[in-house]
This record gives sequence, structure tokens and C-alpha cells, in this order.
Amino acid sequence: MLILNIAHGPLSPRETVTAGIRIVDVVDLAASAREMLDDRVAELHTPPDVENWIVCSPLDPAGLHGEAAPVEALRSSSIPIELIKAPRSLAPAALGRYLLHLVQFLNRTQPTIVHTHGFIPGFVGRIAARLTHVPIVVHTVDGFHRPAGTGRLRWRTYGSVERFLAAWTDILLTHNHDDLHVIRQWRWPAVPARLIGNGVGVEKYAHFRRRHSGPGKVIACIGRLDPAKNHRDLLRIFARVHSDWPDARLRLIGDGPMRAECERLAIDLGVASVTDFLGYRDDVDVLLADVDVAVQVSWEDGLSKALLEPMAAGIPVVGWDVKNNAELITSDRTGLLAPAGDFDQTAAHIGRLLADAPLRQRLGAAAAETVRRRFDNAAFVDRLRVVYSSLLADRGYPVTSTLPLARTIPMHGRSAATSS
Repeated sequence: MLILNIAHGPLSPRETVTAGIRIVDVVDLAASAREMLDDRVAELHTPPDVENWIVCSPLDPAGLHGEAAPVEALRSSSIPIELIKAPRSLAPAALGRYLLHLVQFLNRTQPTIVHTHGFIPGFVGRIAARLTHVPIVVHTVDGFHRPAGTGRLRWRTYGSVERFLAAWTDILLTHNHDDLHVIRQWRWPAVPARLIGNGVGVEKYAHFRRRHSGPGKVIACIGRLDPAKNHRDLLRIFARVHSDWPDARLRLIGDGPMRAECERLAIDLGVASVTDFLGYRDDVDVLLADVDVAVQVSWEDGLSKALLEPMAAGIPVVGWDVKNNAELITSDRTGLLAPAGDFDQTAAHIGRLLADAPLRQRLGAAAAETVRRRFDNAAFVDRLRVVYSSLLADRGYPVTSTLPLARTIPMHGRSAATSS
């Protein structure tokens, strides 16, 4: 039996309870951790058989924007969390502090599984896990596509680090086929990999599904206001839509460091009065109830919940034809794709959907069926259970009823890297 304190905040060695399997998810932002809680941690956290901790950044008013609400939501849950600040850059001093704090935390908690998410948590978290002799290390890759504006040297460094650390990882999980394909091409290391996909609570969003009758006017975008999500271009596209559709409104659900800049840009473009900055929200499903079109113009995305959630609510989506979006959007079937960077075509797609209620109904219905069939959160959690259970059984751990060993998957050698 392993020992740990399940109280929120810093651990105290004197306040302990016994646990069987302990999983620690390491992620950067509290908003990401909050999504993880809804996605699967609440399902897997079944003490005393399984404890599932989340490690994420604390609220930092000087550096992180819009994190107060998700931190409070995490604290109000029954899930144990540890707040350790993850750096937002590769500054050596910040990385060193992060590594030290993670090592201290893992030494105290002695987890059975450490599961890292994203580049910096994956970089430092896997090193910390190996330094503290964690039995099983899992990593979900952040994507091997090269983001717009990333220099070639920096991108090669990123790829080299990911490949080096893969040798220290028991299995790599991917959200999409593109990333799995990249891993399959590696000659070294021969790391097991598996397509884990993504998931949302289908019924939660389907409850707000609407018929899309009459003229449309509400356009929504879900996502953190940071450069990767490209809200600046979205606002420029919406300005073009608004010139043809003066009743149209843009609803931005999310917060982040670019909020003030985007608010100023909305004023400059003359659309501030019809753009709603709603900040971080826990009631995204309710906010989608009157949405006609969902839009995502990121230059890259793993397998975006910002599209899965409105699709589950029967809302047609408009996105750019970039890597991984094609796994979600079939143009003229579940939504409409525009060439990346093509403002005119993107605006035209949005206008077409606003004008055509039967088209919105047809594409929205197909989108909801796609999510129900392929991206239901219950199936996503089951796939993760299989991965965890197989790794545990492979190392001789008794698999409890909360982590049923429904079936096994290959965990060693080259063959596992082709699992999908």
C-alpha cells in the first residue's frame, strides 16, 4: 500500500490515508486541469482503490490570465490537486524550479502512474518521474505539427526533445492519426504508442441541441485567448461577416493573456458592441443553446474540444483546413472548411450558414451524430482504462474493479507503436 495525504494544497506527511493505485496527471494551466477533471479524472478517482491527483499551475495574477475560476472549481471538487507553477517558456531557472518542486511532490506522494500532458509538463514531468523511480510514465503528445511562426531551429529542438524523452516513456498517447503516424515513422526509440482520441459528454451537450429554424445570427468560438487560438484573425473575419450581417453577434467563451488586446481590436474594427467577451465559463453547454455557427481558426490543434462541444450540440462548424481538423470536419457534411488564412472564404462560409437554416440543420445533425459515434467521453475514458490497466498488469499490479482489464494491448516493442 502507498501512503498520501488527499487534502487540497501542500502535502503534510502526518495526514495520510492508504491508497491502492495512485495516478498523477501533470498539466500546465488550471483551465486544462479543469477540463481534465470533467473529462475523466472524476471517473477514475475512486479511492481507496484509485486516487487520481492533478498537478497544475497556481493562480498568478501577474502571469496567468483568467485562471481564478478554474482554480476555484478544482478546489471545490473532491479531487486532490497540487499547485506547482509550470513555466511558459524554456528559461533554465524556471525549468529548474519546476523540476525541483515536481521531484519533491513525487517523492512525497509516490505515485504508481505519472501521466504528463503538453510539452513543458511532459519535458520536466517525465524527467521528475524517472528521477523519483515512478513505475509507469505515460505522456500525451501535444502535437508534432509545426505551429505558424515557429523557427526551424526551435522546432527541430522540440522534436529532438520529444524523441529523446520518448525513450523514458512507457507509452505515448495521441489525440489524432497524424501524430500517431509521426511516431510510427521513428526508427528510434521503439516506443509503444496508441491513438487515444478525445471525448466530450455527448448527452450534456445534446440536451441543448436546437432545430436551427429561421435566420441565424449567433457565432461562437470556444478557447483560451492566447496566440495559438488566433482570435485576432477571427475578429477580422467577423468584421467582414458583420458588414453583410449587421444582426450577427460573436460570442467568445474563454479567457487568457490576449483578452485586453482582442477587446481593443474589436473596438478598432467597429464590432465591439456586437462581440461578447464572456471569459472562462463552466456552463459552456448552456451558452451554446442559441448558437447558430461555431468557428475555430487556429493554425493548429490536436483534436479540438472547441469543435467537439458545439458539434455535440448539433451546431455546424467552420474551421480552417489544417492538420487534424479534417478528422472532425467533413466539408459540406458536418461543417465547412476554408483554406488556412483565407479570410474571405471563411467569412463566406459563415455567411452561407447564417443564411441557410436547412443547411445548418443538416450539417448540425451530422456533426452531432459524428461526435456521438466517435467522440463520446465514456468511450474515451474506457480506452484510457485499458491503457492503464494493461500497463499495471504488465508490471504485476492487481487490477481493481475500478480499472477493469477489459482487454490487453501490446505494450512492448515495435508492434505496439502501430496500435490505433
